Amino acid sequence: MKTNLEETLSYLKEMGFTEYEAKVYVSLLNQHPASAYTISQNSGVPHSRVYDITRRLIKKGVAVSTGIKPELFSPLSPDDLVEKLRREYNQFTEELEKRLKTVNFVADFDPVWNLPNKDKSFEMACNLINQAKSTIYIGIWSEELSLLVKSLKAASKRGVRVLALIYGKDKLDFGETYNHDTENMGPVEKLGRTLDCVVDSEMCITGALGGTERCQVIWTKNRGLVQSIESYIAHDFYLAEIHKHFGKEIDEAFGKNLLKLRNKFHT
Repeated sequence: MKTNLEETLSYLKEMGFTEYEAKVYVSLLNQHPASAYTISQNSGVPHSRVYDITRRLIKKGVAVSTGIKPELFSPLSPDDLVEKLRREYNQFTEELEKRLKTVNFVADFDPVWNLPNKDKSFEMACNLINQAKSTIYIGIWSEELSLLVKSLKAASKRGVRVLALIYGKDKLDFGETYNHDTENMGPVEKLGRTLDCVVDSEMCITGALGGTERCQVIWTKNRGLVQSIESYIAHDFYLAEIHKHFGKEIDEAFGKNLLKLRNKFHT
């Protein structure tokens, strides 16, 4: 198992630091201002390399030097470093996006990714919702609604059309809410409750969140799957609207929450 120090060094290396740069920066966080000798003692970086490494950190803007005999070094604060890296990363990704868009690329496959658990499923759902530009179709149970309501409301405020199929009696104070009765739907202990979400008709997340069996949720941009899940959610919107007008007749003909049809096709 990695220690906190090892994890911190690993993250810094992921953000472009060399191993020695990461070690020197972390040692300065723990003791500053510090001489090259002190840095070497605290970081394990050879004394002969410390001046070279500190010069590189100064050039990167994450350390400064003061004094002469001895020369002392101090680090950029963690908050300022994170903000600096965030700005540089955003600038880098924006420039990379511009350049990659000049390439005439057509994907020959659309991967389908398995999500390992409920937490990761809702993390991905939030990510997709936060990217929405025009429409969100979502099917979610009342028990999990609070996990996404903030992201859904923010999307609605951006002008995104939010259409929510809620399994239960909860209502949203934004977008369009359609309620789905949960009576006679059968046990959910085995696979768990479901989550379905389609964003801009371009990407979706769908599956069962896990019960006694493991989570079975996937996300994808595969157009065929996206269209199928969108149609699946839309058909429940249709049924909800139809039930508003003909609920009594439907219940008499097919049972409460279509129980007779459920028994016919799910024996």
